[in-house]
Amino acid sequence: ERQRIANELHDSSIQNLTHLIHLIELSSMYIDQDPIKAKLELESCIVFLKSIIGEIRDTVFNLRPMTFDDLGFKKCIDNLISNVSNEFKNIEIEYHVCELEEAIFCQSDKQKDNLFLVTIYRIIQEAITNALKHSNGNKVVLNVEIKNNKCNIIVTDNGKGFDFNNSNENDDKHFGISLMRERVELLNGNVSIISEPERGTRIEIQVPLKEPGGI
Repeated sequence: ERQRIANELHDSSIQNLTHLIHLIELSSMYIDQDPIKAKLELESCIVFLKSIIGEIRDTVFNLRPMTFDDLGFKKCIDNLISNVSNEFKNIEIEYHVCELEEAIFCQSDKQKDNLFLVTIYRIIQEAITNALKHSNGNKVVLNVEIKNNKCNIIVTDNGKGFDFNNSNENDDKHFGISLMRERVELLNGNVSIISEPERGTRIEIQVPLKEPGGI
């Protein structure tokens, strides 16, 4: 979770705040020479700052304990897709998600159930976000189903793909694969990544529904 939060802050809020400093410095240069232009630059800074505040609010919102008792798992995924669709308006997101609560491993322990579902949710969130941010494609497809007592998660995109065999550790972290693998391993699951340059990427994840490790 610390790594996820650090990545979110670094990739969005911190970079945008750094850019905002440059805009303010530019505005200060115009104050004496062209006050009207300086005012316009400052107005754009205000708009930009509001968007940064929105990003930080989203990060804080994601820190809140998540429960699926009221909304249900599928509705939470609906909300996730709705939120990222608003951010990435030019990318089509198609998804088919089963009602996972009915098949989870420990019906008698709600805390364990919820922790399991939160981890699955974060895995899906990471896979979807990576595809939207890095694939450069225009369509992402998510499928979540229960088969042979396993939760199967498949995320595909039609983007640029990459040569996974030649990716170094930094590239692995950049795509969020390292963090996603850690979450899957926590549940004794496995990840398969199929990708070729200019032919998109397919991520297949299998998580057993019985006795996941570490939970």
